[in-house]
Amino acid sequence: MNIGVLGAGQLGRMLALAGYPLANRFTFLDTTGHPSAGIGDVIVYTDRHHLLDDFLARVDLVTYEFEHLPVSLVQAIEEHKPVYPSSEAIRVCQNRAEEKALFDRLGIPTPAYRLVEHADELEAAARELGCPVVAKSVTEGYDGKGQAVIRDPAEAAEAWRVIGHPQLIVEAFVDFVREVSIIAVRGRDGQVVFYPMAENVHVDGILRYSLAPMPDLDDAVQQTADEYIRALLDALDYVGVLTLELFQTRDGGLLANEMAPRVHNSGHWSIDGAVTSQFENHLRAIQGLPLGDTAARMPSCMVNVIGQEGDSAAILGIADAHLHRYDKSERPRRKLAHVNLLAPSHAALLEKVRACAALLPDAPPPRFSFE
Repeated sequence: MNIGVLGAGQLGRMLALAGYPLANRFTFLDTTGHPSAGIGDVIVYTDRHHLLDDFLARVDLVTYEFEHLPVSLVQAIEEHKPVYPSSEAIRVCQNRAEEKALFDRLGIPTPAYRLVEHADELEAAARELGCPVVAKSVTEGYDGKGQAVIRDPAEAAEAWRVIGHPQLIVEAFVDFVREVSIIAVRGRDGQVVFYPMAENVHVDGILRYSLAPMPDLDDAVQQTADEYIRALLDALDYVGVLTLELFQTRDGGLLANEMAPRVHNSGHWSIDGAVTSQFENHLRAIQGLPLGDTAARMPSCMVNVIGQEGDSAAILGIADAHLHRYDKSERPRRKLAHVNLLAPSHAALLEKVRACAALLPDAPPPRFSFE
């Protein structure tokens, strides 16, 4: 098949790399004007209809690696080609208010939150929820963009100005043990498979480390996460990979933070650490093929390379290290690559993670909840 991908970044690049062994071809429709996939055919989309017509003429079905897309564009494509996941999934997932409403409707617990449309409402919400709180733009924010931490209600006016969005969601801080994510895949026939939950370490809003499986995760917690994400998959009649980010609290409970309708940074470990990667399983799902085994081969950790690249030769000198570079130029906060590390035990894995982090400029010290 020729698979159309909306977006042309590193996630699309990794989708293509997973799809070539299946004899897939890829055509990317870039809406940013700055494609970086460096693979397949790329169409830089403007409002000119012939470009969209050219894209549609080439592809058999369409998916996306980037959810910040005009819903109207996805709906227009759906009139001509199958799109997985659907425009309804992307409409909900790109709007935090819609997303929280869906969580509430399905009984998936979340941190306490308020929706606000004015600086005065933001200040009132901060007082009601109790500082500190996190204020986020309802749409378009990711990797720490479009959000601010408010530690005193008096900071609300400045936070409103800095975020510069007409509607914000304000969330209470959670006393959590760790940030985790669950990735699941739903096929066109309704079959669902789940990856082991990962522990995620964020610094300044950017994911730095994802480790799976976790050595101290109770089976009941994994089962609860599986139930939450299955409910979302079924409610959206979803096809493909869905990611749900959660907070695990001290009593073992899970609170949903947000979801992403696509392959996800916290699942990159699966390229080398799982029997079937999230990328291959996404492609299997959207093509109606049987889904692959999601089991971890051994303890694995993904280390993001941010801003500056390290010494590639030294990184590859670490046993069972796998470097995935995105062919991007260096700049602050930019995701340039990731390293997947595997080891037969979590203790041995942590040694490798620390060794790898020492080879990356400005990499934060890796610290996990189970240490």
